[in-house]
Amino acid sequence: MKKYFFPLFILGSFYVNAQVTNDSIQVGDPFESDSIILDQAVVIGYGSVKKSDLTSAVSSANAKDITQIASTTAMQSLQGKLAGVNIINTDTPGGTPTVLVRGMGTALGGKAPLYVVDGLIVPNIANINPSDIEKIDVLKDAASSAIYGVRGANGVVVVTTKRGKTGKLKVNYDSYIGVRNTMNMVEMADANQYITYFNEQRKALGGSLISTNQRYNTDWFDEILTTGQIISNNVSLSGAGESVNYMFSVNNFEEKGILEGNNFKRTTVRSNNDYKLFDGKLKIKQNVSATFSREIPKPYGAFDVAYRQSPLVPVKYDNGKWGQPIFNATTGEATYITQPGQVTDTFNSHGNPVSTVYYDNQKINTTTIQGNIEAELKLAKGLTVSSRAGATKYWYKYREFTPIKDKWIAGNPSRTAAEFEVEKNKPANLKSVNWANNSLNFNNIETFRWSWENFITFDRKFGKHALNVVAGISAEKTGIGEYSDITAYDVPNKEQYWAISHADLGRYTPITKQNNYTPVAYASYFARVQYNYDNKYYVSGIIRRDGSSQFKKDNEYWGTFPSVSAAWNISNEEFLKDNNVISFLKLRGGWGRLGNAEIPFNYTTIDTSPGSSTANYVFGPGQDLIFGAYVGAPAVNVSWEIVDEWTTGLDFELFKGRLSGNFDYYNKTTKNAILNIQQVLSSPYEKDFYDHAAEIVNKGFEIGLNYKNETSGGLRYSIGGNFNYNTNEVTYVKPGYSGMTGGSLGNGQIAKRLEAGQPLGSFWLYEVEGVWQTQEEINSNAHLSSARPGHLRYKDTNGDGVIDDRDKKFMGSYIPKFNYGVNINLDYKNFDLNISGYGAGGNKIYNGIKNTRLGGENISVDMFNDRWTGAGSTNYHPGAERDQVASSYYLEKGDYFRLSNVTLGYNFRDKVDFVRNLRVYVSAQNLFIITKYSGFTPELTLDNVKGKRYDGSPYGTTGMDFSAYPNVTTFLVGLNVEF
Repeated sequence: MKKYFFPLFILGSFYVNAQVTNDSIQVGDPFESDSIILDQAVVIGYGSVKKSDLTSAVSSANAKDITQIASTTAMQSLQGKLAGVNIINTDTPGGTPTVLVRGMGTALGGKAPLYVVDGLIVPNIANINPSDIEKIDVLKDAASSAIYGVRGANGVVVVTTKRGKTGKLKVNYDSYIGVRNTMNMVEMADANQYITYFNEQRKALGGSLISTNQRYNTDWFDEILTTGQIISNNVSLSGAGESVNYMFSVNNFEEKGILEGNNFKRTTVRSNNDYKLFDGKLKIKQNVSATFSREIPKPYGAFDVAYRQSPLVPVKYDNGKWGQPIFNATTGEATYITQPGQVTDTFNSHGNPVSTVYYDNQKINTTTIQGNIEAELKLAKGLTVSSRAGATKYWYKYREFTPIKDKWIAGNPSRTAAEFEVEKNKPANLKSVNWANNSLNFNNIETFRWSWENFITFDRKFGKHALNVVAGISAEKTGIGEYSDITAYDVPNKEQYWAISHADLGRYTPITKQNNYTPVAYASYFARVQYNYDNKYYVSGIIRRDGSSQFKKDNEYWGTFPSVSAAWNISNEEFLKDNNVISFLKLRGGWGRLGNAEIPFNYTTIDTSPGSSTANYVFGPGQDLIFGAYVGAPAVNVSWEIVDEWTTGLDFELFKGRLSGNFDYYNKTTKNAILNIQQVLSSPYEKDFYDHAAEIVNKGFEIGLNYKNETSGGLRYSIGGNFNYNTNEVTYVKPGYSGMTGGSLGNGQIAKRLEAGQPLGSFWLYEVEGVWQTQEEINSNAHLSSARPGHLRYKDTNGDGVIDDRDKKFMGSYIPKFNYGVNINLDYKNFDLNISGYGAGGNKIYNGIKNTRLGGENISVDMFNDRWTGAGSTNYHPGAERDQVASSYYLEKGDYFRLSNVTLGYNFRDKVDFVRNLRVYVSAQNLFIITKYSGFTPELTLDNVKGKRYDGSPYGTTGMDFSAYPNVTTFLVGLNVEF
């Protein structure tokens, strides 16, 4: 039988060696892959090193850790599994977690770590299928992250995707499907409780009362929530031939949210190939991925409205009109219908959460094409030269249809379509877009980024000496692209006609914005030297020079970022070599300097008009106001933030590797943190501006432990956990900038203040010391002018007899002081069980949704039951009529523990002839949460507003809950098959 060998291409990049016989095509003999040893190596940027040879702090996770929990992105699955890495999750469809490495060292700069995928720097890993990832290494300290210089200040997440391995063609199919429901929901007052509370408030303030025995008792959360769903199907093919290995995968992921109509879909295609040429002297790696996502967002503010809206308001009235917070003030009945002589009043100023969700019509489509190619040429023994080029192309297409007319009618059941037409055609409104029937908005973003890196590697051993040297240069350009936004009016109502060309262009001029982004170019050169003697004594040094076009050439265009670290493998010393208890013991330490280039910039101009009262500066002994500063003069030049870090650590294994662990201590200082400076009368600047104005210190320790063993009965088990403690402190604030405030409640009240000696995001609040019981008590003590019986009583902290902002005191921070994770794995015969949990604490959360009661809003059952009802009833909880002052009463502990995952699987090993492996499993995620926080969730992300998505933590109010997305519990079943 004659055989012919030729390369087979699939989809242009999936490549295998195949041999053709007269009968069929067969996959050729595989070759041994370098990825076999991957689990023993840690990828540290421009190379890898054995974990036992590390001189720096790195946390790692393998493929099993990543896929153990069903999630949108890989980092969500790793919550509680990486020492020193705090992952704050969100259950929003398509949502990405907040990742903090060793605390928060910046106020306004980027807080996210740098992501590197197969050597390519990327904005994030939201577009990567978790099943495609082989391992993740997190470079936590400056000693390791300095190789990435100006972008390594927040740590570096190095992602290695899967590649073909030695063996025959392997086909994997992974699938799971699950349902999601809310957990830890807040129980709201019912109709009768609300009536009582509302009338108590109205009696205190004066106003119309409502009658008992109302018709409606709406559970708003029940109306807007639904059962969510999560589905994933993944197929991959991989293998290796004599000169090529390959991996090709397709994943389809779908997530239906708990908010009616909210869903997210993502399809990912990946091809990773390796080629060996010229007897292996030239190696080429190629990685290509394409991700297509579609999201139907819904306004998460609906949770806030559902919390606040009265249960007496129906979803719809009998006549089909949307319910609104209107009642007949004459009869006290919850209805908008009146008879002659009767008048109406309102419960509150909020709308109908169901109609809010119903009329919200958004769609987001994104496409990400990402790829890189790397060539490695062996010049001599131990000497290679590498060149790596990569690019990312991103398209974002957003569309929103707003039925202006329908929403206007829904806002008041007394309104009619005829009334709208009358208003629309009034002469004053003929061109007013407020009276258009609808609006259609398109927002398109297109960006491109590329990078090119060249480096040489020398790796040799000389007897007991081992030396590894890497030196190279890199160039990168990001932010190449354009932005366009157009809004038109009065398009047909049917979706197939939603196009700008179908709008009423004669009556309404479209609003168009178009802009080209200003690209940012980076140029760098770097070097790293690693040396060890006899696998006992290690030293490593890094230096990187970074230049960035976003900074002025005369203002630190170039920055230098060095690091040095050393380690001592004590277990290789003669006195410990044959120790029966200590299998491995290594002491390490290091120092490094990093940069944070993800910072805001000043675009502030100076107001030069005489008579301006908002932007002047005082000059001269006569305190005259001086005008005439040059228009457009910048505020202050800002550059990257600089981070210095000292770290020391200990790695160990005991009892022949059964017990292993590590301990790390670090001290991390951001020397020139950027703050948003609020202009005062003595400032010439027209608006707030940015300045390097603070020093922030994060210091703490990390402990990781793992114990594994096997019983005589065949039960294999491992118990692991980690604990991370971090203190955050603003150690210095530039003179004149201390006391800057933030954290607005939206009602004129401020909850935060910046002061040296306290953490970032510190809460400064009035201290509650009881409840005013009588008017006589109020008259005899310092009090707010609005105080009345039933209001909270605030402490006169400075003893001046007046309650004002000077009485506010430090009450804590939203930044957790500690977080921890627990993981238990059991394996008995064909059964496997995983149990994992995560917790955090030492922080505070301001329950803003509970505090900002504007009158007539609903309350929780706890607020109703605990309220003050008269003198002596309670000295802790206020009455139905209360003030809206930012106080310690609404500040709650943020501690929590969540049972993250319980998964039970069964493996049908050797029971199906043509199947190499078959595993089925059931899993429950977020089974319960233990917390004293009275809101939806104590886990608030640091992200603010993403496009049209709102997660409850607006800018300046991180750690303040105004409408957080509730946590969900997931139950799913899954299948893993390998052919």
